[in-house]
Amino acid sequence: MSTQTRRPIVGGIAGGVGTTTVAHLVDGVDVGVVDAEGTRQVDVLVTRATAVAVNWAISTAKAMRTRPILVVVANSTGHWPAVVERRLKMAATNLSTPVVRLGWCSPLAASDNPWELLAEAAFHPDRKAHRWANDALECHIAVVKAVQERHSTESSSVPAPFGGEVAAYPDPAPLAAVDLSHRPVKRVS
Repeated sequence: MSTQTRRPIVGGIAGGVGTTTVAHLVDGVDVGVVDAEGTRQVDVLVTRATAVAVNWAISTAKAMRTRPILVVVANSTGHWPAVVERRLKMAATNLSTPVVRLGWCSPLAASDNPWELLAEAAFHPDRKAHRWANDALECHIAVVKAVQERHSTESSSVPAPFGGEVAAYPDPAPLAAVDLSHRPVKRVS
């Protein structure tokens, strides 16, 4: 069953946290940096895996009328700090919101067009050739599923779409066939 819904609104806790990458990955509307008071409602709030950034994201999410899905982007291939792990566990429990992790994707850091590279690699049928993008595909599946569930249960309390765009989210199972490389992210200022 395919649910008709708008594209998810994606905002970041600060510049450079991965908001545009996540928005591109989930075919969302990138609204840039979200103010700390939580006055701009988003479906997905993006942050980095640092203690201070996760703390800001939790505070901002708590201030929002509807709790956003929290996407936490890794800073490196190393282990996540213990304080970040504890805060994410607390956020998932106390905020009753999905917390999705996006691991470090080294090829994106070296690319002049990381969004096209990500779209090509994450949805490429040869999973072995693009193994580095598996975390991105898992993030895509988790966020799309969480947004679909949120919209189906809270349709009256989700924020109004920008421009009234409506798009069908694909079922999570056949995502390998999805090609988003031709769909630029809509950026709203």
